[in-house]
Amino acid sequence: MTRRPPSPSADPTRSSPPALVISLDFELFWGRFDTTTIEAYRANLLGVRQVVPRLLALFEQRGIHATWATVGFLFFGNKRDLLAGTPNLRPEYIHPRNSPYEHLATVGDEEESDPFHFGLSLIELIRRHRGQEIATHTIAHHCCLEPGHTPATFAADLEAACRAAGRRGIPVKSIVFPRNQYSEPYLKICRQHGLRSFRGNEDSWIYRARPTAEQRPLLRLVRLLDSYLPLSGYHGFPAANCVQPDLADIPSSRFLRPYLPRLRALESLRFRRIAREMRAAARRGDVFHLWWHPHNFGTHQDENFRFLERILDTYSELSSQYGMQRLNMMELASQLPPHSA
Repeated sequence: MTRRPPSPSADPTRSSPPALVISLDFELFWGRFDTTTIEAYRANLLGVRQVVPRLLALFEQRGIHATWATVGFLFFGNKRDLLAGTPNLRPEYIHPRNSPYEHLATVGDEEESDPFHFGLSLIELIRRHRGQEIATHTIAHHCCLEPGHTPATFAADLEAACRAAGRRGIPVKSIVFPRNQYSEPYLKICRQHGLRSFRGNEDSWIYRARPTAEQRPLLRLVRLLDSYLPLSGYHGFPAANCVQPDLADIPSSRFLRPYLPRLRALESLRFRRIAREMRAAARRGDVFHLWWHPHNFGTHQDENFRFLERILDTYSELSSQYGMQRLNMMELASQLPPHSA
């Protein structure tokens, strides 16, 4: 059943203040290699080099904390180290196009000559900014529901991802699953590796975790429309609902779709959809979790940043009026009470 928008009145029974959580899937071409080409997506990918510093500057100015779920391959400075850091146990994909390992031959020598597959300089920039959590997006954009994956290959991937981050002195405590694909066996492995939180999916059938083969055009269209019209209802949630055995489920509330010139007449609807849910969450004492990819902002950067600034203006109002916090995923997980079976 889809959750319905709450009443306008605040909920005095909630024990925690409302919160805005932001997470970003930082992946460069590792998140797109199976759906497009570098040539076709070049502007978005190169734009990330301006988007990340610009986001960090905006977050610092507004006091925003965020989680950057980072593909593990981006932690390497050169191809030699990247190849040495790949897991020995790899998925045996039914569709070779799904395998990032088939794509390794196209990777350049280092970040300066190949800004599409390496991101260490950007990771180092992120870690220097207060309130920014660096989480994992698996080492090789491991999509857990695609044919050829097994829990064993995911465990090997996650171990390699944690090791790659650990070599840079970055402890990994949160995960965002690529393509939002996960199931209980994979959550169990996350617990075994000491992770504390993951980003779950919205509570609606249109956002249920599915393999790519089930992502039908009609389903994609409904999700697009849901960004402008409240088709799936309200997706704020009480922080108490995140409590799970050893691994907090911090579900998404809304994907921040990028600016689309052909739909610019609907920008007011897109903003209203997000702002109304944020206000509802603030009144109820709920959490609102917004997410996107840095490469979504790679083109039409000014339009995308103006839209984001409007959202952060709304957050500032709600922070003053309702005490709304700004938290990354690990900060929210740290505030949750211990799970009791």
